[in-house]
Amino acid sequence: MNVRKFVSFVAFTLLGVGLVAVPAPAQAADTTGWAYNAATGATYVKAVGGVVQSDLTAQTGVSGGNFSRVSENSTVGGQVSQLLTIGAAQTKTTADYSSAGTTLTSWARTAGVSLLNGLIKVDAIETNSVTTGHADGTVTHTGNSELLGIKIIGIDLPVKIPKNFAVTVPGVATVSLNYDMSGQDGNGAIAVNWALAVQLLKPIGGFDIGTTVLVNPVSQGLIHVNENAGAILGGNAYGTRIAANVGSDIKIVSDPTAQIGVPFSSSGGRTLRNSTATVNVPGLLNLGAITSTSTSSKDGKDAEIVNTNQLAGLNLLGGLIKADAIGVSASGKRVGTQWTGSMNMTLVNLVIAGKSIPIDVSPNTTLKIANLGKVEINKQVVNKSIRANQIYALRITLDTSTAGLPVGAVIEIGQASTIIY
Repeated sequence: MNVRKFVSFVAFTLLGVGLVAVPAPAQAADTTGWAYNAATGATYVKAVGGVVQSDLTAQTGVSGGNFSRVSENSTVGGQVSQLLTIGAAQTKTTADYSSAGTTLTSWARTAGVSLLNGLIKVDAIETNSVTTGHADGTVTHTGNSELLGIKIIGIDLPVKIPKNFAVTVPGVATVSLNYDMSGQDGNGAIAVNWALAVQLLKPIGGFDIGTTVLVNPVSQGLIHVNENAGAILGGNAYGTRIAANVGSDIKIVSDPTAQIGVPFSSSGGRTLRNSTATVNVPGLLNLGAITSTSTSSKDGKDAEIVNTNQLAGLNLLGGLIKADAIGVSASGKRVGTQWTGSMNMTLVNLVIAGKSIPIDVSPNTTLKIANLGKVEINKQVVNKSIRANQIYALRITLDTSTAGLPVGAVIEIGQASTIIY
């Protein structure tokens, strides 16, 4: 399949809702070799119109250029209304760089899967996907999913599920199993895998016809960075993220919510959108609606990106930090060798430790809050050398244990970033 057509397909099904991870502005791909983006999740639910009902669970992702990276995550279980229930899930995404090329490896294992009130059940699902960009510019890919103990009521299934196998539960849903597809051209390649996908043919539990559920979704992208590739785009936006290191090697991460990413080759001027209705982390965080958007375009080396995040009804750390609404935006534009960027934050009734914060708070304002830590407001970072910028509405670094988080934990609220290679 022509990679440009395939990228359009992936943008509709996956990239448009932020499945692919994106580079942080602090890093840039090298000017030669392979730039990469890859992400792996346990589950994902998308309704008609692109509204995300459940973000990637146990999400991991890597991105960058000529260096190696690894990301691991897990969750004990999850449920989305009558659509989906899972047990423990783990994912790992790796980029291995060497002079011989760059290899992206995604692995996901999800246990105790039940969909549509038990209509579909699987004891355990394991997905492996490997894409390698070689030094000579060629790309190879392999991908496969094992579904152990799978049962679909009323459907006879083969003992071993072949690749790209599909069945229909009449009047209820279409089901895709062991999906693996890849495409490439002279400048890059992209691969998509999932173990199981269900698309509703009738409304169920308040979810409309066309709602899609993915189990073990994987997306991988490589761009061969050379004079013919044109601008390579990156950046993202999300509502919240919480990270903490416990001991020497255990990392607790509350995944980015309502995350949206910028496709390597732009969205073609379309606005991509990801929304989450609510977020509730007991004792720590309550939020109303979160919406992230990304609009990007490019013409050769010229390119433009606008990423935004809007969130409402913030209640953090038992009311220590509150806001009716918070919004951030980051934009970047390259014309020839010239780059310009801008960032903006809007606030409605932000209150921190009983103190009202003005709506025109200056960039990079820092407060020290007793028994909490450092609170950065309107934090802005610009790196003109790599044509990148990044804004956080709030970035809190704890200097005391609170709400089950250790000293040093970081809470991010409202983030947007752009980068143009």
